[in-house]
Amino acid sequence: MKAYLKQIGKILLLILIVQAVRGLAFTGLWKVLQPQGDTLLWVIIDMIAFCLVGEGLLLLFRPSAEQLSLAWDTVPRWERIAYLAGGGLIILLVGTSYFLGPDVLVTNIGTVIILPMFEEFLFRGWGWKQLEQVDLGKYSQVIHWLVISLLFGIWHFGYMDVYLLKMAPANPGMDWGMFFVMKFITTFVIGLIVGIPRWKTGRLYGSFLLHALINLFGR
Repeated sequence: MKAYLKQIGKILLLILIVQAVRGLAFTGLWKVLQPQGDTLLWVIIDMIAFCLVGEGLLLLFRPSAEQLSLAWDTVPRWERIAYLAGGGLIILLVGTSYFLGPDVLVTNIGTVIILPMFEEFLFRGWGWKQLEQVDLGKYSQVIHWLVISLLFGIWHFGYMDVYLLKMAPANPGMDWGMFFVMKFITTFVIGLIVGIPRWKTGRLYGSFLLHALINLFGR
């Protein structure tokens, strides 16, 4: 158990550092670009911050496909077809959102593709693999599923910069205590849902597709 707690601490430390770096990138871009109101510029700033941090993490750690739970060679044929069909559906839905307006398309690229990819690589990919290094017996995968979902909920407290810069000015009377409680509960439950494919298959693809669909239809 001590080794397992050490792995949890390692993941928690990384996500705190990642959120801090992302927050600095986001705040720096906000100071330079000064977006006004609920405009597309917020989404673009968010996308750039995630891409910068994500690229930095990939260059720093250089994880293999196996370390991110993306090994393709071992995927059964029917599963590959399901993933490819699901990916095609996501691309089609995001692409056709252009007809609702270019702003909608750009927003969907950020919230349906870039954000889920970043978070899934970090949690159901790398993070879950770190936990799997410690064998807890028969219920290992269930415990990993719960722990990663809990960390995923905690992760969303790190978007404080977005809440303060974007939401607070538009909602001066908001009950922030209740907001954070509901935010944690909601993201914990979403973490449980999107973690099921990773738990059952050992692969990240299904979790990403499910996360993308939730972001597309849940906003």
